[in-house]
Amino acid sequence: MKKSILFLAVAFIFAGVGMASAHTSSLGFVNAGPGSVTFYTGSYHSLAENGGINEGTLTLTGVSVPFGPVTTAFNILPVAVKPAGLVDGTNNFFWHDDGTFPHSVDPTIFGLGIKIWQGVTFSGLSAGDYSFTCGLTCGSTQVWDTLGSGVGQVTLSGAIVGPPAVPEPATIVLLGLGLAGLGLYGRKRVQDLG
Repeated sequence: MKKSILFLAVAFIFAGVGMASAHTSSLGFVNAGPGSVTFYTGSYHSLAENGGINEGTLTLTGVSVPFGPVTTAFNILPVAVKPAGLVDGTNNFFWHDDGTFPHSVDPTIFGLGIKIWQGVTFSGLSAGDYSFTCGLTCGSTQVWDTLGSGVGQVTLSGAIVGPPAVPEPATIVLLGLGLAGLGLYGRKRVQDLG
């Protein structure tokens, strides 16, 4: 059966050192379908400054479930529209210019807001606790370099979804016998009335 990941609780534990030249200042995640989660980082740079290029990797490791560690490069190309489902303070959080994370409100460092987002999706997940990290940074250039580093943790809860269960052969036989019995009963009744 497939599991659909629902977000029940979020606990971020980040420790960082400020990097004044860094411009990635948000990290969030959304449900990406059965057993999948997409993580997004946001930068103060524009698409023109970025050139539409992905940078960096994200590592996801199961804490209470056997998963990973799996390190995957950001592969959802940068976009200038905030991805659907990212809600500040709920599943999207920010670094402040002193390197601390998480914060619920965009500090608009340098007087700017988040202009672009890049993402990466992880699949094959079950309910449980996961830790994730960009390592020392979410990218190698100023566009995606983070204001702090560390690890975060997210708790996911699985709800069973998918197609209805297929009946066993014995169930089909019993159903068939019941329908045949009803048919015979109805036929006899019609004959008795006629």
